[in-house]
Amino acid sequence: MSALLQEPPLTVLLGLPFHDLSLTETLAYCATAMQGERSHFLVTANVDFTTQAYKDLDLRKIVFFADRVVCDGMPLVWLSRWLGHPLRERVTGSDMVPKLLEICGRDGCPVYFFGSDRATLEEAKGIVETRFPGLKVVGIDSPPMGAVIEWDNEALCAKMRASGARLLLVCLGCPKQERWIWAHHHETGIPLSIGVGASLDFITGKQKRAPRWMQVSGMEWFWRMSGSPSRLAARYYKDFLFLLAATSQQILSQRRRKVLGGAARHDPAPTQSKVGELNRIAWHGDLQQGGLAGAPLPSAPLAAPVLLNAGGVTFIDSTGLGQLARLIRQCRAAGQLLVVVGPTAAFRAAVVAVRMDSLFPMVDSEAAALDWLANHETSGGHHKLIDDGVVWVSFNRALDALYHDEMTALLDSAIATNAAVIRSLVVDLRGVEFIDSRAVGGLIRAWKTLLSMGGNLFLAGASPALCEILGLLHLDKILPTWEGDFPA
Repeated sequence: MSALLQEPPLTVLLGLPFHDLSLTETLAYCATAMQGERSHFLVTANVDFTTQAYKDLDLRKIVFFADRVVCDGMPLVWLSRWLGHPLRERVTGSDMVPKLLEICGRDGCPVYFFGSDRATLEEAKGIVETRFPGLKVVGIDSPPMGAVIEWDNEALCAKMRASGARLLLVCLGCPKQERWIWAHHHETGIPLSIGVGASLDFITGKQKRAPRWMQVSGMEWFWRMSGSPSRLAARYYKDFLFLLAATSQQILSQRRRKVLGGAARHDPAPTQSKVGELNRIAWHGDLQQGGLAGAPLPSAPLAAPVLLNAGGVTFIDSTGLGQLARLIRQCRAAGQLLVVVGPTAAFRAAVVAVRMDSLFPMVDSEAAALDWLANHETSGGHHKLIDDGVVWVSFNRALDALYHDEMTALLDSAIATNAAVIRSLVVDLRGVEFIDSRAVGGLIRAWKTLLSMGGNLFLAGASPALCEILGLLHLDKILPTWEGDFPA
């Protein structure tokens, strides 16, 4: 693996992991990623983005598992200094995109524009192909108004895949662009996808950047608000209140050290072992900037679930949370589960304050961890024909990108096995606590298959929390709710 693709240091701010990258380092990463074959997804997150992700579990998980997350907001850079791991600089999409297009022209990497309106895309295409010698924009698409799941995404992805593009710039605005990229960037076959919001508008001159002194002083928000006060004033006011409240909560959790964590102590050396089908690691002491020796990561490659004993953690700041984010991402990349065992009050308070507790279970003992793993590993799903052409598919775990392939395989099997008689496919969600944008794409594909066969797909048994997620993803407007009885 190229050194440029090895993960740089992480710091967690308000529940999101930020990579400590300069603009130059970000561009170097992009240039390397575009030459590869694996699909990469880069996020630029500002304060408004962070506000939305803090409240939206689906968006938060999307960002948490993006390949790179860079900080596009001076208030977040300032916050990182207060919380223990100062980010070196702000990396904005508006600064990055022109330099990235210059690299594409130099290295012969074709580009695809998706989003905005067609007139803007065509104008931007003409401008950048003239400005950057060698650059080729091999495709532009402006999707129709409406929810992402209502588009013909299979046709869009096929068109992008056939274009030969190495960079996809998506201009749909947050969070629509991040949901679309997360759900489809693997299907496009394009090595690097980035949501860039209004960056093409700056290139065409439809919007103007703030003066340089306002950019570096953190006052660019005021410039933007002045240009559209009726639209942005309320948003920025809400963002300010969120930033104040969420920052206070994270700072408070880190200052509970004396009450919850106790004084720092000399713990035994951190341990790591692999026993049977588990990777066991133990974290100890103060986990903070310049002091992560007590927080080892398991050896790669991971071939088994990870049990993290956090019973020796006396303090954890944004740098320590960044190490925890690395562990979560390492497990996710390997398709393995993470369970935290016996967390101290200091560890738990810091994790809950930034809402990272939604990313893994915390249990009191190893016995409880083994029970959780056993239940999780045997709770995939199954399907059965009930009567009168009704096929019932039950899932008993989170439906997300990690389980996407197994979920779609089960749906395909349910349809194919009962193709001669199926009239209705009912997806039982009583055992599902979470669903993400990528899994929604799998449900929509199954629904379209059924429609072509003269059938329909229904959702059943969603909890109030899951209904809220389905509403955010607009799935409740597409798929009807099952009104019949539940099978015995």
